[in-house]
Amino acid sequence: MNRILVIRFSAMGDVAMTLPIIRLILNENPTIEVTFLTRKNFSPIFENIDRIKVIGVDFSNNYNKCLGLKRLHRDLSNNNKFDAIIDLHDVLRTKILRSYFKFSGTKVFTIDKDRSAKRKMIRAKILQPLPHSTTRYLNVFKKAGIFANENNIRFPSIVFSEKDKEITNEFLSNYQQPFIAFAPFAKHASKTLPLNKSEQLIKKLSEKYTVFLLGGNENIRQFDEWVNTHSNVYTTTSLQLTQQVLLMSSMKAVISMDSANMHLAAIQGVPVVSIWGATHPYFGFSGINTKPSSWVSTKEKLYCRPCSVFGNKSCINKKEPYACLNQIDIADIMEAIALI
Repeated sequence: MNRILVIRFSAMGDVAMTLPIIRLILNENPTIEVTFLTRKNFSPIFENIDRIKVIGVDFSNNYNKCLGLKRLHRDLSNNNKFDAIIDLHDVLRTKILRSYFKFSGTKVFTIDKDRSAKRKMIRAKILQPLPHSTTRYLNVFKKAGIFANENNIRFPSIVFSEKDKEITNEFLSNYQQPFIAFAPFAKHASKTLPLNKSEQLIKKLSEKYTVFLLGGNENIRQFDEWVNTHSNVYTTTSLQLTQQVLLMSSMKAVISMDSANMHLAAIQGVPVVSIWGATHPYFGFSGINTKPSSWVSTKEKLYCRPCSVFGNKSCINKKEPYACLNQIDIADIMEAIALI
């Protein structure tokens, strides 16, 4: 099997975690070529790498719903001939898409997410580490008869353009080391440190480091407030996604919620301190190659935590809403940074 279509549409952190595995597969199987199918806005992190062709799609236009997925299958099949489909997502959209390939005679291999084990952990609150997402990804390739040694994963994973390097180096030249980056936001409230705690952390960090705030344009208003309140604190919203990731490589550490920035830093081999609220690293979603000493959460044993695999549920603790986040001690975050 030399021509492989690998599918993972979201979320950004999960998409990013596929890259070190795909590069491992390519390194140890020199005849394989991978076409990677994902969302258009995630495609830049797969560019500039030999034997990876990235196809970024926009589901708001031609490829939406069942007829759109049929059109996507037709377009992919007309321009490529695949020996196998590797579905690293296993959601309704990929199930429909892979069924078209299977019907046309292409072999299909799918991730085992073991959703029941994750639900059991939420119900019973008995915390036992489950396989990491990257291990699950590698297992799908093994099903297809494509093998690689997980111990041979290498970092960094992303290859940057010369333009990205030039822009990022010019940006950093305006500031004084040592550098540290903080990504204070996540998609869901149950994974986001309260604003007052984020500000406490920023104040503490700025006493020792030049602090760069990682995030998108939707965060600019809050970022500007912190920049105007504290010295040695700066935004990075002028940089594109790949440039923000390249900037991470110059940091002593990246401090992040359980979010995409945690994974983007980790796949580059950058030290990461991750902050956990409603979710838990034992679901297998920690940054690749990160250590438990860099995972920060409340030290209190809460009856309600973990309450969600992805953090997309409302808080169930009516007595102390978001206690899992409000009880996190800033000193524990600073200690985790010191241990790096």
